[in-house]
Amino acid sequence: MFNLPAAIKPKKIIFGLIILFWLFMTLSLLLRQFPAGSETAAYKPFLSKNRLLSDQWMGIYFNGKPVGFLHSSIEPYLIKKGVSGFHITSRTWMNFLLLRKRNRVWFNADAVVDDDYRLKNFSFDFSSGAHEMKVKGDVLGDVIALKINSAGNTSQRNIKLPKEKGVVLASILSPFQSFGALKSGEHYHVKVFNPFTLEIEPVEINVGEKGPVEIDGKEQEAFLVKTEYRGMEQAAWVDEEGAILKEETGIGWTMIREDMSVATKLYKNMSKSDAELAEMVSLTSNIDLPREDVDYLKIALFGVPDGFDLESQRQKIVASEPDKKIIEIKRDSFSPREAITLPCGDFSEFRQATVFVQSDDARIKDKAEQIVSGEKNSLLAAEKINTWVFEHLAKTPVLSVPSAVDVLKTREGDCNEHTVLFVALARAAGIPAKINVGLAYSSGRFYYHAWPSVYTGKWLDMDPTFGETFADAAHIKLLEGDLNKQLDIVRLLGKIKLEVIEYK
Repeated sequence: MFNLPAAIKPKKIIFGLIILFWLFMTLSLLLRQFPAGSETAAYKPFLSKNRLLSDQWMGIYFNGKPVGFLHSSIEPYLIKKGVSGFHITSRTWMNFLLLRKRNRVWFNADAVVDDDYRLKNFSFDFSSGAHEMKVKGDVLGDVIALKINSAGNTSQRNIKLPKEKGVVLASILSPFQSFGALKSGEHYHVKVFNPFTLEIEPVEINVGEKGPVEIDGKEQEAFLVKTEYRGMEQAAWVDEEGAILKEETGIGWTMIREDMSVATKLYKNMSKSDAELAEMVSLTSNIDLPREDVDYLKIALFGVPDGFDLESQRQKIVASEPDKKIIEIKRDSFSPREAITLPCGDFSEFRQATVFVQSDDARIKDKAEQIVSGEKNSLLAAEKINTWVFEHLAKTPVLSVPSAVDVLKTREGDCNEHTVLFVALARAAGIPAKINVGLAYSSGRFYYHAWPSVYTGKWLDMDPTFGETFADAAHIKLLEGDLNKQLDIVRLLGKIKLEVIEYK
């Protein structure tokens, strides 16, 4: 078993949460702005026929430092002869440091809405240099027909529309300039299509009382609008005309309405006040664990709400109180003699391809066959995949939506990229595999991290980022699942604590 030096581990572990933290924050800023309409007219609250044109610039800040800007607009649009509607655009540019590496990220979103305020079609582009993702959607009856392009690979998927309300496209940050007319005490239940997770998700919006808010040193009257998304609450301040003046989350991200000249000035001078996103992403350990791997760990975990996956084949809750859980973790051990023969017939759910774990892609299947090279023992085959991923992926920070075909092409990434490629290769080889997200120890702290599990006769945790055949006991699982589930990890940020009780 190969173990990376302790000095290397923090950088790779930190980034496991960074992509989720960054993605969640951009999504949480965008998802608060959409009061629901009728069953077919979800856009009606923001698209007034009396205001056919709008244009808005907003500065984007992280922990008070400028990291980018947003330019959005709404204008009349001829859908086809005799049919008019609205064209909604959103252009976002962000520039920041992540583990001392500069990242430039672009988001472009377009939506076409008809004259009855119904979403007709949309497109969404995400780029962070070498990594790109494009999503196009057409509303056809009661489904959204999607085309997803990642690393040159195009896949299709249909999303069933909810019956009870119309749906709104959640593009990055905000494609809208206004809420429309607001009244204190109003409550909205919203269905939005999330172009990152490719899911329709619920958002709750509550309109509070009107009061003063300071924007650029000036006090203005505005409604306080609170939005709940995935168990976290954000706030927006909206004036009487429905214009959004300011938006913020509780953990760092803020948007402020500004003139174009201000946003342009920030763009030109951003490097003078760089924001480092690798903050608030680890827990201090009360005990310094040894540099070598830990075979047994007993901890007290505080502040984890219900709904998290705190038990597995190697991790057990041995005592529980309302806000405290005592957990024991043991390193897996398993012999090739105990392993089952490929292909594994059980756990079909964990052998299927998904949008981002494309185990049915010809390139993934060919590479898996090449790596496994005829090995029929499931544990030895999984070890081969684990070693190959560790040895062939550059350990580097990557801002992308983790996609197996993308990673196979670029051959770089952090723990998310290592894990999603491993899982795709394992499934392609006939080995059930799944993704874990949790905490891993290094140099006095527990950092957020991702790693896979495989079924070879029993479930075993491996770590291709660190090259560990059996992940050591200092890997603490908090949940498992694909990207949509992984985003829930951000609910714990700044809220949980950990205490080491015993280790071996």
